[in-house]
Amino acid sequence: MPAWVKLNMLREPRVVKPALVQGLPGLGFVGKLAVSYLIDELELKPFAEIYSSYLVLPDGNTGVQIREDGTYYLPRIELYEVTQSKKHAILITGEVQPTIHGQYELISQILDLAQRYGCDMVIALGGFQTPLEREIGKVYGVFNNHSLEKTLKNLGVEITRSGAITGACGVILGLGNQRNLPSIGLLGATRGEYPDMEAAKSVLKVLTKILGLELSFSRLDREIQELKSRLEVIRRLQAETLQRPPPERRPPDKAPFYI
Repeated sequence: MPAWVKLNMLREPRVVKPALVQGLPGLGFVGKLAVSYLIDELELKPFAEIYSSYLVLPDGNTGVQIREDGTYYLPRIELYEVTQSKKHAILITGEVQPTIHGQYELISQILDLAQRYGCDMVIALGGFQTPLEREIGKVYGVFNNHSLEKTLKNLGVEITRSGAITGACGVILGLGNQRNLPSIGLLGATRGEYPDMEAAKSVLKVLTKILGLELSFSRLDREIQELKSRLEVIRRLQAETLQRPPPERRPPDKAPFYI
């Protein structure tokens, strides 16, 4: 049975040679958080929506997501335009990634759409899992053209030399390369245990420099501190629970003894 894909154009974007920026959910929600913050701060509205049988609910089922006001919607990918920057951009985000079998097809269609509007670069945002505390806050990068290596290094990005990038983040880099588009991956170091706003900020700082975009991080800094405070409370409660002596066990009642 062929897949169902529907592109809903809400309006025509006014972009000139934009970079296509991927920010779908992934490890630590790094890319998703970074792009969502950009959308909120710039008060952007989507110019296109993509619906597909390749987009399912987070638990893997088909169906609709219910909003707080009682309305509902199908899972979708949204596209936004950024024209406030020196380098224009098209942002991709959504609440879910396409299923494994649909990633190539959907991302190919997104690239087709972006190139229709002159897209000349691909930037994929994601997470880089690490258990090491000293790596938190770092941004790792990959590229498909050595001319991009110096640019990344000048921005403080560490080049990663091994491993793999999975999911939509990796697929869009691969397909961008197939189309001879300059393509880079920006991966924020994260433990991947929870939505990592600190890693998202690190990636976003690099992205805004590439795009030549002025952006305030004050709200994100407040959210990071609030998250740290909540996590510290949780850690303290867990430590107190582990240190608490186990409750005394009463010996089992002996059966009555009669002479």
